[in-house]
Amino acid sequence: MSHAPITEQELSRYRSHIGRRMVETDTVAPEVIDRIAATLDRPWPGGDAALPPLWHYGLFLPTTPTAALGRDGHPPRGDFMPDVRLPRRMFAGSDMRFLAPLRAGMPATRTSEVSAVDLRSGKSGELVFVRVKSHVVQQDALCIEEEQTIVYRGEGARQPAVVPLPERTAVAPGDWLPTSVEMFRYSAVTFNTHRIHYDLPYVTGVEGYPGLVVQGPLIATRLCALAETTVGPLRSFRFRAEAALFVDQPVRLTATVDGRECRVAAERCDGVTAMKATATF
Repeated sequence: MSHAPITEQELSRYRSHIGRRMVETDTVAPEVIDRIAATLDRPWPGGDAALPPLWHYGLFLPTTPTAALGRDGHPPRGDFMPDVRLPRRMFAGSDMRFLAPLRAGMPATRTSEVSAVDLRSGKSGELVFVRVKSHVVQQDALCIEEEQTIVYRGEGARQPAVVPLPERTAVAPGDWLPTSVEMFRYSAVTFNTHRIHYDLPYVTGVEGYPGLVVQGPLIATRLCALAETTVGPLRSFRFRAEAALFVDQPVRLTATVDGRECRVAAERCDGVTAMKATATF
């Protein structure tokens, strides 16, 4: 379904959010980190151990009342984020730097600011990109700097089912198979209520995807873990989503080292790259 073009007046209203700030404080509770470790099947020593990279996505969670959520399950727009009227919202990517360990058992503060709002045209029509910069501080130490990119788009055409390549119909050694159980647990531990990750009638009947969509931060966390396993502690991590991944289809995770960079990617069973990322170490 098409929509009326976004006017300059609308774009100006969206851009009025640039510079808007939000400060959140949370305790890096060991029990929360235990749940993330269980979801990812990763070892976790407990205590005040440092968090692996991207596990901070289980912190600073929104507490929007259920009755206030939008049709898609997202919190309402127009407070911190601009009230973009395009119906589809996606986490397109992030650039982050790891400056000091973020440790369990102690409070942390995240300060976020809308840094840019841009209007572009893509295959599905108009796209509004909103960038949000944030930094996480714990015990007066700057631990993480991050700039997320959120994209809003129109409804677009229905997406066809992913057809595996003949040699990719089965899960090969080293492949990752995202299941509905893992996705449910990740949505629970990150308090992600976007319905495309758990509501099959909604995601197929309303948003036009062929199946449940794997969470972008979950894919990024898997890729970041691969980079860390390949090269050791990371200084930075940058990822961009390029296509959707779907539940119960094997994903090939690859890593290539070039100098001080480790390039990782998540490839669907049809050969399409769903996410690319670059880590420095």
